[in-house]
Amino acid sequence: MIFLCKKRRTKMKEPETGKKENTGKSGYSITTWRLHLWCRHPEWLRTTQEFYNRIAEFYYNLLLDHTDLWEMGSQQTLRELEIMSIPGRGGRIPSDPLPWQKVPLYFRRAAANEGIASAKSYLSHFAQDEKIGRAEKLNAAVTYYKGMYQDFSAKKITLRVWTGDTWTWMHCRLSGRDFPENARLMSPSVVFEYKYDMLHVPVRQNNENTATVRQRMQAGCRILCIQFTNSDAFAVGVVLDGTGQEIAVKFWKGGKEYSHHCRKLLEKIQKSQEATGGRQTGRVDQKYWMHLKHLSEHYGHQVTSQILRFAVEQDVSVIVLPRYNQEYSRNVMKGSGNWGPLHLSTRIRQYLDYKAWKNGIIVIEVHATGISTNCARCGAEIIRTDTRTELCCCANGHQTNRYLNAVRNLGKKCLTQFGRGA
Repeated sequence: MIFLCKKRRTKMKEPETGKKENTGKSGYSITTWRLHLWCRHPEWLRTTQEFYNRIAEFYYNLLLDHTDLWEMGSQQTLRELEIMSIPGRGGRIPSDPLPWQKVPLYFRRAAANEGIASAKSYLSHFAQDEKIGRAEKLNAAVTYYKGMYQDFSAKKITLRVWTGDTWTWMHCRLSGRDFPENARLMSPSVVFEYKYDMLHVPVRQNNENTATVRQRMQAGCRILCIQFTNSDAFAVGVVLDGTGQEIAVKFWKGGKEYSHHCRKLLEKIQKSQEATGGRQTGRVDQKYWMHLKHLSEHYGHQVTSQILRFAVEQDVSVIVLPRYNQEYSRNVMKGSGNWGPLHLSTRIRQYLDYKAWKNGIIVIEVHATGISTNCARCGAEIIRTDTRTELCCCANGHQTNRYLNAVRNLGKKCLTQFGRGA
């Protein structure tokens, strides 16, 4: 299974009135693909990481020892640290020489950048709390810059690794999905996850539609409004056009199935704890906790993909999610339980943001105040709600699913904020 995370930067321009497609200048998104990595000498990967972190620690401490470099940008900081640690042309002697000889240039720079990033992170936290001490050791994954890998595809890669005595090229096999066509593969990293060796690969893909939310709304694009629930339906969605006309309704189910699997695993953890009288030490019941984590990730990706598939089918340009204040959200999440369907909404939100962007869809949030108190059909106050059947009834006798009523109000509120709707 491939899991993704995102970073993105975009450039935009004004769209042509009335058009949805290609309403902005093309931009791009960067997602990280996780592939299983297999090789004959996995211990060399760990030896390489140990060496990498020792170099990173050297530059971490070197930067923290020179206060005059703290306000510089990362690239300028790297140049100054290299002048201080690497012999230069014309016989320049560094003031703080790197303790290791003949370290590959791009390996050293990757480690130096890691040390710089860690030092800047420390300085940021130190400014808020002076009691924070320096890190004694760093434990970062090795990023392989160009020159440290070759023969790279979705099925194989050859890495330059440190054996402890010498540098050598090691052929590795990869397993996972193929990379997207016309995608640009960026510097990969080797990450040790539990008992697996993984290759994390940032993949850059172009996006043809980077118009802003306001541009899309002005063009009359369709929106998909979503309300998350703690029932069998993970979420309820309604598609509206630019005038507020309802186009389609969708329930994404599977909440009971997810809760059942989680409950079974939690029961196993409880039995294990009771059997040992709570005297466990070390990584207790690790396989069960990892199973819960992977189960949550699986359902999060599955529901997200289903939502996006529906959005693409309905020609949606904007996905609207409800936003709650922090205290209310915390109390609701606590009441729903850590492994309930509603708690999974946090993960779905995270996945939706970058996955939707790859499909040219923007995800926004609209404050949910008042969406559950009035009837979406007539505006009358909701006077009765049956939590067992999930039905609500207004003062005028209109009856509907309470989550469907809320998501319809969310859509109307969104369109009103952007000056659209009936």
